[in-house]
Amino acid sequence: MSVLDLRTAAVIPAPASALGERLRWVSSHPFRLRMAAAVALTAAGWAPLYAGVVDAASQGSRGAYLLVVPVLLVMIAAAYRTPPRGVGDAESDWIVVALVGAGGFIAIHLLAHRLPTLAGLWRLPLLSTVVWFACVLTVLFGVRHVVRMWPLWLFASCLSTPLPVLLATAALGGSDRSVTAVAAGVGASAVALSTRAVTWRVRLAATLGCLAIGLAIAWAWTGLWPTVLVAGVLPVLTTATVVRIQSKSTVVEEFPLPDRTPLSAAVLVAAAAALLLTAAPSAGRAGEAVGVVGVVDGGWTQRTAWGAPTAYDFITRYLGPGSRWERFSVPPVEGLPAAAVDVVTTDNAGALRDVADAVWYPSARPLAYRNADPSSSLPTGARTIHSNADAATTGTDGQWYAITWTWHTPTVHQQVTVIVSQALTGAAPPPPPAPLSVSAMSLAPALWLARQQPDDTGQVDELVRARASTLVETVTAVARA
Repeated sequence: MSVLDLRTAAVIPAPASALGERLRWVSSHPFRLRMAAAVALTAAGWAPLYAGVVDAASQGSRGAYLLVVPVLLVMIAAAYRTPPRGVGDAESDWIVVALVGAGGFIAIHLLAHRLPTLAGLWRLPLLSTVVWFACVLTVLFGVRHVVRMWPLWLFASCLSTPLPVLLATAALGGSDRSVTAVAAGVGASAVALSTRAVTWRVRLAATLGCLAIGLAIAWAWTGLWPTVLVAGVLPVLTTATVVRIQSKSTVVEEFPLPDRTPLSAAVLVAAAAALLLTAAPSAGRAGEAVGVVGVVDGGWTQRTAWGAPTAYDFITRYLGPGSRWERFSVPPVEGLPAAAVDVVTTDNAGALRDVADAVWYPSARPLAYRNADPSSSLPTGARTIHSNADAATTGTDGQWYAITWTWHTPTVHQQVTVIVSQALTGAAPPPPPAPLSVSAMSLAPALWLARQQPDDTGQVDELVRARASTLVETVTAVARA
């Protein structure tokens, strides 16, 4: 018998290469692979807008929680690890992607064109990232999988734009602690949505625990980093811990995924590249149309003959403690409309930019700021806005015309608004400012669009325009003296 007995000799397997091990791991974890691909493709489309969010946060924006929203969306999406019901169809998936994707992007574009100022306040282009994320997930996982993730899309629609959170912060008083506390609530909501695989008791405990720790941090520490901590880092750690401990026996790690051709991947990559090249970074931050005149003397209001100002304390709810809104009533001039000068002062440039597109004065329809003629004598970056006196239904409606711009002193930032009544007799003063409201920012514009009202802004009498321009020249002359 030969020394080498093939029937009895042990066969020593060749050592597996590291590359082979990785390839086997990838092939056995298709869900994780596709989720990683979804993250990469969405990040490519999100990158230009995210650059604007980073810039705004670095300047003190109160919407800094937007920095971690992409992480929260991925965390929630990754929680859907069980197979959807029904049978998927690749052709149907692409039809849905075409309809939802094209419809979503077109709707955002049309709304931004029809209501540019309101869209700027909402930062509506940020919603395009939600549409793109939904399209990517539909192609990679199927429409049935994406439709059942409706809590994720509700969460994303409410929190991918900063205005709802800014209004919630204002409702809590607008302090720095309120900013971080609301961010903690955002993070806790994400924990509730991303721990769906565990029992409701564990889910509730994790959510309340994350919220309690976040509120404790908000009480002791405020600023950019605490906001990122309670809205992003803490929810991720909480979710990872809970899922790792509780869901090993209940979560299906992998399930059959719809087949996709290389052409599908190529189309997604091409679309992501197109978004990367066409998206404007300015869409991720607010107030891009607001120019800054330059540095002026901080005591310029004391050199006027306007007397003591009227203060509107509600502005601290939006710009934070230490900010103020002062209205200086301009002495009346016979034969000219009544006028006033509103000065909003804050040491937080980012917070001022957050509400740069806000319209604080009453109007029966959504209004839009317009850039002033560069050849005029108005300050650089000045914008004009006015109510439609031609559409007034009663004589008690306060109609107005305003010119606004931003400048800063050595220590603070100011938004100055010259507002003039459109009542030529001078009998009616300009209307006072009012806080922002959910109905005025969402419901009223939606109803106005639903009624298909004509986009007629009306005409402003030349006497009103001249009165406002003269006051602007007076203000700038005093401030630069």
